Amino acid sequence: MFESRKNGTTFGDPRMLGYEVSRRSLLRYVGLGAAALGSVPLLAACGGGAEATKGLTKFSVGSFPGDSYFLDTVNLANKDYGRHGLDTPKHLTPQSGVQSFQLMVAGALDGNASDSMLLMATHANSTKGKRPVLIGFRTAETSYGIVGGKDFKAPGADASFEDKMQSLKGKKVGVTSVGSGSDLQLKLALETAGMKYGDVTVLGVGTTAQGITNLQQNRIDAYVTVQWTSTRFAAQEAGGSIIIDFAEQNVPDIMRNQAVLAIGVREEMALQQPELVQNWLACQEDANKWIIDNQKAAADLLNTTGLGGKAPEIAAAYIEHYATAIAPRIQPMFKAKKETVEHMAILAERFGSVQKGDIVYESLVPEFARA
Repeated sequence: MFESRKNGTTFGDPRMLGYEVSRRSLLRYVGLGAAALGSVPLLAACGGGAEATKGLTKFSVGSFPGDSYFLDTVNLANKDYGRHGLDTPKHLTPQSGVQSFQLMVAGALDGNASDSMLLMATHANSTKGKRPVLIGFRTAETSYGIVGGKDFKAPGADASFEDKMQSLKGKKVGVTSVGSGSDLQLKLALETAGMKYGDVTVLGVGTTAQGITNLQQNRIDAYVTVQWTSTRFAAQEAGGSIIIDFAEQNVPDIMRNQAVLAIGVREEMALQQPELVQNWLACQEDANKWIIDNQKAAADLLNTTGLGGKAPEIAAAYIEHYATAIAPRIQPMFKAKKETVEHMAILAERFGSVQKGDIVYESLVPEFARA
């Protein structure tokens, strides 16, 4: 887990990547009564940092397949990193957003995009300098949804938000990992519908591929998806249906009105090497413009890399959605507005992920990343 800035006592003295795990952070991120299906070894990763290689600076990027990380995919495909002085020959693929921040705090990962509330929780519970800071938002909308397996009796598409959430009562619901962004969103959705977290059995099953497998084998009844395409793809591959897309118009504003995907780097890097961080942002801006200018090629690339070549229609629909709904709301160089940060911090406070006062815009967001 993460090193606690409170110097709490360790719980059974577990250690991860050389950092002690405090009792407070262990209980917060693992949770009581949560189960996990299967076990995936921790990603082995070499440290990033600023070693020069052939005129380039090493910069390790964490990324997952799919639309939320498609800018990273484009950067690799178009060789954008080298043009901006970065030595990033491939991406690291952590097991979850939680693990990506474990790697970042430990110095084994330089930058990644992940759930905004998860970034804030890690910032609040990690040592100053090692903690992540927020350098921008990739999306200013929610990308989460819940998919049911083939045997799940989901309410009709026109059912209320509350009825759709109530259909999960007593069911086994998969999330990427307990404490991940998908888990936090599930908690928020249940609370918003007047339910309790204990009304469902939460199982940490891994990313989309593992979620689909567990749906197909009826190990779980439903799965919380984290990306626009994965919601549709998981339903397609599992032979199930979309129970709810949190971006739907009849979903309460607290669920819809979120900037869910934040870009983060270690605080010490943002302070000591701001030009390096801005070079990475410039790479992502190149990818953003390329997607808009090359929508057919972008859809083909998304389909082959993030969807296994199995969903060209879903990929094309997402690229259209990106160009018309997501990109117009991205600030220049992904800069973060103060009101957006404060809104997401309030949500994080509701679950105790951060305490009131833990998130200060001027500390969380470096000056060069402020809108």
